[in-house]
Amino acid sequence: MRAFIDSNIFIYAAQAHREFGEGSIKIARDIEKGRLEAYTTSLNISEVAEVIQRYDSKDTALEALELLLALPMEVLPVGKEHIIMAQEIFQKHRINFFDCVYIAVMDEKFIDTIITNDSHFEGINGIRVIKPREY
Repeated sequence: MRAFIDSNIFIYAAQAHREFGEGSIKIARDIEKGRLEAYTTSLNISEVAEVIQRYDSKDTALEALELLLALPMEVLPVGKEHIIMAQEIFQKHRINFFDCVYIAVMDEKFIDTIITNDSHFEGINGIRVIKPREY
């Protein structure tokens, strides 16, 4: 399977979240073993580090970054063209702007599946959403 991995999956895995950690860790293992062709963005990686640092510590954030960057997945760049496209998506759907950026990157790379716990992706035409519990 080929999928975009949202920030919350990495955060749940790093923090062994009591409700979503198990599924998120399984996703990370499948990426590690090459069973899941995974994509994310540099913005997602930054978001993961920021959230973990805010709720835990800088050291924990650094450890999470090392593990995350060691995974065999493609970290896609975010450019001006994605921000412009995200503005249009944001205007139409009124969802979190970061998520609009992720949709713009997914669209450019023809990725139609996202693994996330965010339900608002379900309202976007052409995007298949897989929740960590369903994985």
